[in-house]
Amino acid sequence: MSQIYEVEDPQDPYEPFKGWIDIEVRDGEGRVVQKGRHRMHSFNNNFLAALLTMLSSVGNKYMTSGTVTGDSGSAATILGEYWYYSGITGAGGTPMALNAPAGTDSFGILVGSGIGAFNLTQYSLASKIPHGTAAGQLSYGTSSITDLGVNASLSPPVYQIQIVRPFSNLTASAITINEVGLEAKNFWRDSGPAIKANVTYLIARDVLSTSYSVPPNGSATVAITIGVTVG
Repeated sequence: MSQIYEVEDPQDPYEPFKGWIDIEVRDGEGRVVQKGRHRMHSFNNNFLAALLTMLSSVGNKYMTSGTVTGDSGSAATILGEYWYYSGITGAGGTPMALNAPAGTDSFGILVGSGIGAFNLTQYSLASKIPHGTAAGQLSYGTSSITDLGVNASLSPPVYQIQIVRPFSNLTASAITINEVGLEAKNFWRDSGPAIKANVTYLIARDVLSTSYSVPPNGSATVAITIGVTVG
């Protein structure tokens, strides 16, 4: 007997996993000069490889590894877990961190000026805007992560988390943002303390349908909200 499979529309509110990118640009006086929301479409092969690595962890005296394409373009080994025993001291680390500190442009939310189309094998932004105060640079703030809980105003309700990062333009010229990415960090060490993994790798990239121009002495705040449908 034949079966009929229904394919949901990509915009269907009942899809289980969805994301949005909100960007707000302010001038040097703190006034909002540009604001927009964009649907997120951009998780890549690295994201699935990292998720597979974590789901494959056994949690008892083992090292679980996987392979991603690092931001250099070369294959890199990431660890889903690493267990080291020396007396009573163990090891520790993180498989997919996004909470980058201020001044760090190697992971967390990254922004760029590139407009090249997204593809699943993407390992970097097309043209990352680096951290700094020189021409063509933005000052990167802290990438913070917040548990927003269940948004019951949506139908059906959606459980949401949000990653937010501010950027400041401390240069004399406007800087244009065309792309937004999520760069994760995989870091593990033993009690040696020898470093067993230290890899940064892109897990998402979106080319925005609107360009955002950050004026001199102005700022931009990028908020990425990721949600899972409840029920």
